[in-house]
Amino acid sequence: MRKGLAVGAVLASVLLAGCSGGGDVTPSAGTSTPTEPTTSQSARTAPAKSLDVADRCSIVTSDQARQLGADQSPRERESNGKPGCNYDLGRSGGGFMVFVAADKSQTMQKFADARKSSVQMIDISGYPTAQVAVDEASCILALDVSDEGSLYVNGLVPSGSPNPCDLSRQFAEAALTNLPDA
Repeated sequence: MRKGLAVGAVLASVLLAGCSGGGDVTPSAGTSTPTEPTTSQSARTAPAKSLDVADRCSIVTSDQARQLGADQSPRERESNGKPGCNYDLGRSGGGFMVFVAADKSQTMQKFADARKSSVQMIDISGYPTAQVAVDEASCILALDVSDEGSLYVNGLVPSGSPNPCDLSRQFAEAALTNLPDA
């Protein structure tokens, strides 16, 4: 009976190992072992920015917003506890809405770590950026502009055109020209 149990245990181990898809455990010369996706990116290569902004809607000026397609006056508001500014094209439900904030509540890395499965790391003008394309209509960016927080940009384009991530990146680039160096 013990011999039968031992053989059964060995067979079960072999079957489980075969199903694991692990393959070779030891890497050969010139290869690397696969790793889990990381949310960290290269270090910031542009100067750190100050997140102290007296006028929330000065992060992206009215003129810049108009050049990017907004046709409504910028308006201060809060989104999930982040004080920032809305830039809109068209009325509610049409066109686009982009929310921009100097977010002192979380760094880019903290933002990325909370969304590991859906974050894509990109670079915007020398700033590591966590990008989350929520769906075809919305995209969120958190730029590593400061050790004290991040530049947060949330773009919503109900029609999906223009691409919400492209639009969010354009607003982020505009904001970077206005945030003062730390």
